[in-house]
Amino acid sequence: MKVLRTRTVLAGLVVVLCLAAVGLLVTLPCASTEEGARPRPAPIHPEKAKRIWTVEARCVAAALEIKREDARKVAEAYVSAKQTYTEKSRELPSTRESMQQRRELAEKTREGLKKAFTEAVGAETTEKIMGLLSPFSMSSFRLDRMVGDLIDFKLPREKLRKAVLGVIESNRDLAKAFNAARESGSFEGIREKMQSLSESLTKELSGILSEEQMATWKEKHAQPFGGRGGAGGGRR
Repeated sequence: MKVLRTRTVLAGLVVVLCLAAVGLLVTLPCASTEEGARPRPAPIHPEKAKRIWTVEARCVAAALEIKREDARKVAEAYVSAKQTYTEKSRELPSTRESMQQRRELAEKTREGLKKAFTEAVGAETTEKIMGLLSPFSMSSFRLDRMVGDLIDFKLPREKLRKAVLGVIESNRDLAKAFNAARESGSFEGIREKMQSLSESLTKELSGILSEEQMATWKEKHAQPFGGRGGAGGGRR
């Protein structure tokens, strides 16, 4: 029974992560759903997506104490790479067969972005940026959703920066957990790890957001990759 339960959980995770990995939540229109099923979140508007990516890059640059001019180059390179991936992935059919093409596109775009970062801030700082943002990874599309929700709260600059960095670091730790599980070949305990990270982030954000904002956040993100408003669904 334990083996069957583990396989069932893993199968569910794989389905959700595949959807996130190909960027369907960002690049495709909302698909119709069967009656009673949770609708897919609406696609992020291109202008809002650009702002989300700019905020992500600038918050990371600030955390790493990158000089203003170099931070501008980092943000421009990041936004450009994310836009390129989004536009090109939209041209691909939303089929299982296209997943390999999307992975190849992500890898190619990631390498181009890494080169641009290196030219702007050097190899050592580039590794730190890539480690925090994990661009085009399974978790990076979820990150965009979360940062977009924080932007909608219209927080003061310092509060927004602190909240976004908290989300970025939590997302990085989630990516590390999945990478470790994949390399070991065992996803035993991954749900518990996800829940622990979610709870830690919720505690951190509770010191930044108002009660009303926190209630909205919990409704959407308290259950990672599931529940109302996670990667598996949400309000329209």
